[in-house]
Amino acid sequence: MKKIFTLIAVLALSATFSWNAYSQKGLLRYADHKLEQGNYLEAGQGFEKAYSRKPTYQAAVGAAEAYSKLRDYQKIYQWRKNAASFDEADADDVLFYIAGANQVGNLEEVKSALDSLRGRQSGPIEHLQLDSLRHWYTHPSNAEMVNVPAINTASSEFGMTKDNRGNTYFSSDRGTAALPIKRAIRIDKGHKYYNRKADFTGRDFLGIYKVNSEGAVEEYVSPVPDVFHLADPFFMESKPVVFYTVTRAIKKSKNYDVYPEVYFSQLDDAGKMTDYTAFPVNSATDYGVISPFVDEQAKRVYFSSNMEGGQGGYDLYYVSYDEDMKFGDPVNLGAVVNTPGNERDPYLNENKFYFSSDGHIGLGGLDMFVSHLENGDFRGVKNLGIPYNSPQDDFGLYFSGEGDVYLASNRPESRGLDDIFLMAELYKRFQARVQGCDGELIDGQLEILLMEGKDRVNRETSQDGKGFFSAELAPDADFEVVIRKSGYFALKDNQLTTRNLLAEELSKTYQLVRIPYQTAVYVDLVYYNLDESAIREDAEGILAKVAELLKSYSFIDISIRSHTDARASNAYNEALSERRANAVRDYLGQFGVARSRVRSEWFGEEQLVNDCGDGVPCPEPEHQLNRRSELILLAFPEKDRAYDMPPELEGIDLCDISNIQVPMDMPTVYFGFDRADLKPEDKQALQRVALMLENMLTQRLAIKGHTDNRGGDNYNQKLSEKRALVVKKYLEGRGIASDRIVYEFFGKSKPINDCDALPCTSEMHRINRRTELSLPELNSNWMKDKE
Repeated sequence: MKKIFTLIAVLALSATFSWNAYSQKGLLRYADHKLEQGNYLEAGQGFEKAYSRKPTYQAAVGAAEAYSKLRDYQKIYQWRKNAASFDEADADDVLFYIAGANQVGNLEEVKSALDSLRGRQSGPIEHLQLDSLRHWYTHPSNAEMVNVPAINTASSEFGMTKDNRGNTYFSSDRGTAALPIKRAIRIDKGHKYYNRKADFTGRDFLGIYKVNSEGAVEEYVSPVPDVFHLADPFFMESKPVVFYTVTRAIKKSKNYDVYPEVYFSQLDDAGKMTDYTAFPVNSATDYGVISPFVDEQAKRVYFSSNMEGGQGGYDLYYVSYDEDMKFGDPVNLGAVVNTPGNERDPYLNENKFYFSSDGHIGLGGLDMFVSHLENGDFRGVKNLGIPYNSPQDDFGLYFSGEGDVYLASNRPESRGLDDIFLMAELYKRFQARVQGCDGELIDGQLEILLMEGKDRVNRETSQDGKGFFSAELAPDADFEVVIRKSGYFALKDNQLTTRNLLAEELSKTYQLVRIPYQTAVYVDLVYYNLDESAIREDAEGILAKVAELLKSYSFIDISIRSHTDARASNAYNEALSERRANAVRDYLGQFGVARSRVRSEWFGEEQLVNDCGDGVPCPEPEHQLNRRSELILLAFPEKDRAYDMPPELEGIDLCDISNIQVPMDMPTVYFGFDRADLKPEDKQALQRVALMLENMLTQRLAIKGHTDNRGGDNYNQKLSEKRALVVKKYLEGRGIASDRIVYEFFGKSKPINDCDALPCTSEMHRINRRTELSLPELNSNWMKDKE
């Protein structure tokens, strides 16, 4: 009895094996038939079932080929990897596996496999190069592609565009069909009809959709009859015309392929299509015509077609048209743009011709490329790289009028089959111009420090050595820039930010200011008694003010230059002048002024201010003018030292160094009745003015002479001129150039006290007999006052 049961079991198991083998062969025949018909969805499912019954090389290759037609990259990779594992697999199967790994982003597998092939580039990886991949993945753009959730669904959305009213349109297969597993929409030909509901992708048919003013999505209807697919709208700007792609129902008795065509329609005031006209290039049962683009300036319609005579696959063409929309013959764009693969989605923007292709060297699938259009010729083709492209399909580039860039892709981040993505910059381009006070660019290398955020992370900058530098700035971040160059103040900008910055580029102009080394900002004089170095009472107030300035401004030092008159020997006078310099230094030390900030010089009788030299008889007041210490406060006294901008000078225009010079009270010289000579005290006052002009070379002086009201107009006019000239000539005698002094005289026309209207005292008359000194504002036309 046991043997009988054993025999029954063996027979049953044999029958099962025979049935599985028969069932697997039947599934393979069914799947092959569906693949031949072009029903790639059912073919792929059939090969998968056959493989589950019995894993075979034939079933794995069949599934990979079926899903390749549907561009389901995850399944392509899975089945190419399965196929490559069989003993029957050849070198091409390995290449297909590498291409599949690339399409799903398994980059390490791709790099390792490509490297092991030692440069072999053929078959499935003909357009995949290791060096190119390494470059694109190590040099990505400072942007990323962001999914547009307001448009995208679990269906396929692509072909973003706008009309001249600003309305948004796109193509989609969002219908009522059940949504199977993710796969991409075809791009080559039309479909064979099985039923009205769905084509060979298992999806609903394509339609054009419009985003209305409320943001709702509504279907955009074409008047072309018997349309299954409707896609690729392009709206002209100069005419109310829209071009688009359709696939129509065409009835014939035998089995046949139906290819897409291009039509165009007039638009009414509401933007709806009112008629339709077939593009004359169409031939729906012979070849496809898709993705129209109109260059209205050149009067060309670009499109993609797989008509005979091209480079292979779908090529890009154009036809010219006239004002009546009459079209010429199609012109192939040539081998620079077209390849044996597929090229589609032409788009022209500022002489740059964009298109998608799977025939040029790329990252995998369809990639976006650009060629320069110059005088009607296409020059060079460049892959746009990451993030425009991915290992999957990337196509349908569109530049909006608002500066946004869109494209369609089925990269892993997509929600549906194909999604519309918006380019969002990861970094903002920062460009800076560094110039000097007169607007000239700063030549030579700059020391630039760019720091980001609270942690002050250093960011890289690049410069051209001619006053320009640039950097990539992260969005929504704050930065600080420090710019240094020898001989200039360091410049700091802590207001640099990309927060709420909508523009792609941020530009700034910085001004570097030369350090005004050893610039005199204040001068004064103190005088001494004969043969003494003690600080007199009349000097104490002067030195107290000097000490206060030194304590208030750390970037100022003082230079003390002491002198004697000509009486006594040279050696004695030199020692006396040294004691006078030391007396000033020590007096300032009582106010806390450090000796390191005091520079002393002594000249004895070498620099007299008058002709009272040895043996020359002079009155005592003239000798007094020589017994002096000149006090010169110098800003930034150490030449070649790198000074930072002092906080006290923030916000001050240092291109005009007079802005850092302490305003000096100008004296008024008073004269005796009917006189025009200088008294000793006047000369002392004018010595201060001369000292200022000697050390502040940008300053100019205005002199205005006056008289009292007694005497005739002509006489007083001449007398006021003499009073102005006596001051001018005295200063010129001290070495001040005449072109730095402008003088005027007014006679009795501008009195301080109006002695014609009321009786004046002697003192009131004296006040009217004056010469006024002032420092006019610096400008190139100041000498015109003299004229």
